[in-house]
Amino acid sequence: MGYTFIHATDIKTLEKVHRFRYKVMHHELGWIDANLDGKEKDDYDNYCDQFAILNDHEEICCTMRLIYHSPIGYPTERFLDLQQPEYKFNREKLAEMSRIFIDPKYRNMKDTKLFINSIVKKLAYKKIKEHGIEYCYGMLEQKFLKLVNMYKIPYKAISNIEQDYDKFKYPSILSVKEMEKHNPELRKSLLVL
Repeated sequence: MGYTFIHATDIKTLEKVHRFRYKVMHHELGWIDANLDGKEKDDYDNYCDQFAILNDHEEICCTMRLIYHSPIGYPTERFLDLQQPEYKFNREKLAEMSRIFIDPKYRNMKDTKLFINSIVKKLAYKKIKEHGIEYCYGMLEQKFLKLVNMYKIPYKAISNIEQDYDKFKYPSILSVKEMEKHNPELRKSLLVL
């Protein structure tokens, strides 16, 4: 089976992304209430790039969004005291990766590794560099934090564990320079695009 890795920009694909997010967040996880249009969107979607991985039937297998230059802040900041000096990141160089969802059919070690590496290191990384981003927030469950670090996506917890929906997650930060240090091929990949 082949996969297509896309920066979702057209209305049809974005609609698929929002329907997929609704399927995961409402039907599977029960995090959000039912709604008539069967889509999950929030205000942060106005300030993001959306990414998706499609299978041969053009069905969504995985999604993620990169929120950047957001005048309304970032989801992770709900759990941080932004008056503290350790959270004083340059707002113009800050982003957040969120809504990372994989269809249950593909939640195995092989596909998960392929999807996470591709969506972060191929799709999002290109946009991170285009937007001049140096740091990315994320709310990560402990298992997922360990997993992305195994994949050389070095997120670090920056605060105590917090309840986000019904999951316990760590407010975390990713240094783009650290990710590049662990993945020297990333900078080279920008030269061949």
